[in-house]
Amino acid sequence: MVRALITKLIRMAGRKRDRFRERNLDEKKMDKESEKLDKLETRMEKVADKMIKETEELEGIKSGMRKKHQFSIFSGELTILTLQDFIGAAFGGLFFAVTQEIWELSARLALPNIIAISLASFLMGLSLIYFSRRRKLISIRIFHTSVVRAVEIYIISLITSIMLITMFSTAPSFILMLKQTVVVTFPAVITAATADLLFY
Repeated sequence: MVRALITKLIRMAGRKRDRFRERNLDEKKMDKESEKLDKLETRMEKVADKMIKETEELEGIKSGMRKKHQFSIFSGELTILTLQDFIGAAFGGLFFAVTQEIWELSARLALPNIIAISLASFLMGLSLIYFSRRRKLISIRIFHTSVVRAVEIYIISLITSIMLITMFSTAPSFILMLKQTVVVTFPAVITAATADLLFY
């Protein structure tokens, strides 16, 4: 945009000089005007180069500030984003893992309920992540990166929920532990995805 504006001004200056040449003015006057226009063009070119350089520097700083990890475990290495996901999931899952109502609710769940809760957890996390990415415009392939990130958060939340239930020994059997894990993963996913939305 800056380059186009400067080019336009230089062309206008050139046209002005051509108009002077077309007119039958004194050679001395035309030479003076030509010198002035040449100096003006030189100054404008210097200003244009300076502005372009400053713009490139600003764009470099801006792109450097936006450079963030989009993935935690799927990037091939554990990043601070993984810790953020774990803390977010633990914050949401901790209060539900030690609640008696959750133990009783989990014991009554059938397979369709478990599948429905799992899908609801994933879709809720995906929605939060997608709208976060869409708001910040981090990637052109927003939906693809959102799905991958949602899978990451769901896996981390699931592992966190298993850890919490195992740590507090709230499930007497393996089947009950799985049921409790599915239920506790729901709020864990929501808080982990909310942390991603707030801090990304």
